[in-house]
Amino acid sequence: MTVSNAFPEARRRVGGITSTNGQDVNQASQYIQSWSLTTEREIGKGSVLEVAFAGSKGTNLPRRFDLNQPDRRLEARQADGTFPRLFPQFQTINYIINGSNSIYNSGSVTVKRRFSKKLFVRAAYTYAKSIDESSNTGGTIAAGFPSAQDSRNLHGERGRSDFDIGHSLVGAFIWEPGIAKNIVLRKWQLAGTTRAYTGAPFTPKMANVSLDLGEAVRPDRIASGRLAAPGADEWFDRAAFPLVARGSFRYGSSGRNVLDGPGFFTFDISLSRRFTITERTAMQFRWETFNLSNRANFNLPLTQVDVRGGGTINTARGFKSWGCGLSFKGGICGRKRTLSLSNTTDRLAPPLPYSNTSEGKGSHFR
Repeated sequence: MTVSNAFPEARRRVGGITSTNGQDVNQASQYIQSWSLTTEREIGKGSVLEVAFAGSKGTNLPRRFDLNQPDRRLEARQADGTFPRLFPQFQTINYIINGSNSIYNSGSVTVKRRFSKKLFVRAAYTYAKSIDESSNTGGTIAAGFPSAQDSRNLHGERGRSDFDIGHSLVGAFIWEPGIAKNIVLRKWQLAGTTRAYTGAPFTPKMANVSLDLGEAVRPDRIASGRLAAPGADEWFDRAAFPLVARGSFRYGSSGRNVLDGPGFFTFDISLSRRFTITERTAMQFRWETFNLSNRANFNLPLTQVDVRGGGTINTARGFKSWGCGLSFKGGICGRKRTLSLSNTTDRLAPPLPYSNTSEGKGSHFR
């Protein structure tokens, strides 16, 4: 090694390398364009209607793919049966470039009404659509597709974003009962919040293949794959996604994020009161319950279509829980101090249904 030849070719070695990563040194600048329009109008006495539209477009967003994916075309097959790579001395090269785009649009309607000085109600509905070519460079948010099936056709990954939620509804109320005669019952506040939204998308995949070897990791799609009454034991129709046989030298026709997962619904409620002890000292009691109905909100199904249990769901989230707390606020040396005591108890939701019954098939917000 000399100053004029700091990296002699005879000393170069690539053996033993198990993970190779890289990125474009001349990255394009990322930027986002956004727009919104909101109109609000008072309707009657104490009611307000708000209609809004919002959107954004991301350009030159980061994405990841295998730069060294084998060329699996039949005509490119070599004499030894292997397929050529761009850099034959390496295996997978996880490469990141600023070459992805995204588009998001949403419309929302919000209604707010104060029925009296004691009761306020608010409800908001949103319809939205988010499309991109890659939602995550480091992996996958849930059951999406983190890389690219065909590194030579990156635009083939364009589809719904991993976090796309089509419909969402949020409602809330605050009520202070006017029970002023009894000192124990007065000044209590009852509040509730409900959230309901459709499921995130997911991508049906094949498990027993190798993306590194350029094989098809997504199946073909010959039908929608949606079921009229999906359940935890069968969330989508696997027959609609036939496998791509090895040796076909092609990729599957099914796209990215083509199916919807289970939706989500919860109703939370709380009861609280503030007790004034002195001019500078107060105490607040708060009791709250999350997922009051203890509804089983299923997670995404197993997305592999060629394994036992594919299309089934065996986990859930958002079990019922409740808690109560007591906080003290007082002025000590001119400063406020807070002491909180709380207790939380969780109760598991009912077992997930695995039989083809109406209870297991028709109780999902989709």
